Amino acid sequence: MKKVSQPWIKTHAGYWSPKESLLFDSKFGLYLKRTDGPFIDEEFYGTKIASYKKELSALGVIVEAEKGCPLIAGHLDIHDETEAFVRLYNYLSEFQWEPDTDAARRIWIPKGEWVRADECVIYDKDGLFGLQLTVLEKHYEHKLLLFFSSAFGVKSHPSVDDYLKVWKVWESSGSALSHADCCKFWSYISKHWNSKTEKTVADALVKVPVSSGSEGILLCYKSDVFIADDLHLKYLFEQSSPESIFVWYPQPSLPSIPRSKLLDIYRRIGVRTISESVQKEEASLADDVEAVSLPREKLIKKALFRLILGFLAAPPMEMEAEKRLEAVQFLVNVTVVVTAEPISVSYSLPLSSWKVLNVRGSQKIRFDRDNSKIFTQKMDKSGGQKSMFEFATSFSQAISESVVWDSTDHIDSLSELIKVAALLNFKEEAVDSLMKSKNLQIFMEDEEFLRTV
Repeated sequence: MKKVSQPWIKTHAGYWSPKESLLFDSKFGLYLKRTDGPFIDEEFYGTKIASYKKELSALGVIVEAEKGCPLIAGHLDIHDETEAFVRLYNYLSEFQWEPDTDAARRIWIPKGEWVRADECVIYDKDGLFGLQLTVLEKHYEHKLLLFFSSAFGVKSHPSVDDYLKVWKVWESSGSALSHADCCKFWSYISKHWNSKTEKTVADALVKVPVSSGSEGILLCYKSDVFIADDLHLKYLFEQSSPESIFVWYPQPSLPSIPRSKLLDIYRRIGVRTISESVQKEEASLADDVEAVSLPREKLIKKALFRLILGFLAAPPMEMEAEKRLEAVQFLVNVTVVVTAEPISVSYSLPLSSWKVLNVRGSQKIRFDRDNSKIFTQKMDKSGGQKSMFEFATSFSQAISESVVWDSTDHIDSLSELIKVAALLNFKEEAVDSLMKSKNLQIFMEDEEFLRTV
C-alpha cells in the first residue's frame, strides 16, 4: 500500500499517486482538455487504460468529473494561458467548487498575474479603481463573474472604504481633480449616506474639494475650507483672496448630488460655515466724519414696536408680556446718528496654518447696544429701489439681532418681517395688514406701552 500511495502514475502534469491523479472521460471533456490537469497520460499507457476505470478507482484515481475539482484547483498555477483558465474556472463553477484556503483564494488575471480575491471587484461603473482594484468584468464573461462572486467572495461593487481609499490617493497626489471624477465620488457618497457612512467619511477625509475654476478641482484641508452660507462674506473674501476657500459643488446641480444635500454632508463631516468662522470687528467712526443726531422717531417708528411685540407674543416664541416689553425697551432710548460716509467693518478668518485672512467691508447700519446708539449711513435716494432694499435689509438685520440676541434661531424670521415693513416705510395700515397676514397680534399690555413711545 505504501508503494501505491507514491507518485508512480504518469500524468500530463508529471508523476502523481493514484489519489492525486484523474482519469479523463467524455464528461471531463465537456469542460477540459487532457492537459488541463493531472490526467493519466493515455499516450504513455495506451487508450485501453480507460477500460480499467473500476480498477483505477479502487486504487484511488479520481474517475468522476464532479469529484475532480480539488485536484484541478490544485494545479491551476501550472497554466499561463487565458483560454485554459476560462476552461478551468468554468469547470470549477459547474460543480460549485469553493476555495478552502487563503492560498486558493487567488484569481488569475490574463495579464499574467495572480491577485487575491479581496483585491478584486466585479464591476467598476465609475471607472475609478483601475489602479486600486482588479476589475474582473474586464477579463471574464458574465457566468464566471457570478462564480467569482459566490465562490471567492469577490464583491460586486467597490465599497465605501474603497472609495475613501481612492480619495486618500487623490489627497496625497496634490494634483487637480477632474470634475467628472469628483462628481462620481460624491454621487456615490450621497447615495450611500447614513449614520455609519457619516462617521466613516468624517474620520477618513482630511481634505475636501474647493471651487477652483476650469483648471480642475483642488483638494484642501477641511479646516481651511468653508461653506458660503453668507453671500456678502463670500463676495468679500473672493475679491481679496487669490485662492478659493469655499467648498465645491457641481454647477448646474446634478440629480445624483443635490446641492443642499452635498452642503449638508460637508457640514456633517466637519466643514464650517463662513458665518460661524469669521470674526467681525466694527470700527469706530473717524473724528473727521460728519455725524448728525436725529430724533429716534425718524428711524424707530411706533409701527416697528408694534410689529416686534406681535412677533414676540406669537408662536414659537410666545414671550410673556413683561419679557417682551423689556426686550424692546432699549429701542425707546436709542440715539440715532446719521453719517455721510459708509460705516466700515472688518472681518478676519483664522486658518489652521496660523494664517489669517482679513477683509474690509461696509454696512448701512450699525447698532451699538452698549451705548444705545444706532449709526446709519445717509440713504442715497438717487439709488432708487436698490438703495431702499439694501437699507431695509441692513436695518432689519441690525434690529432683529439686537432684539432676539439670546434666541438666534429666530433672528432671520424677525429680520424678514422688519424688512417688509421697512420697504412699506412702516405705514401703520400697511404694517397692520402685514401682521394679520402672519397671524400676529398685540395685547393690552402692549397697547399701554405703545402709548408711551
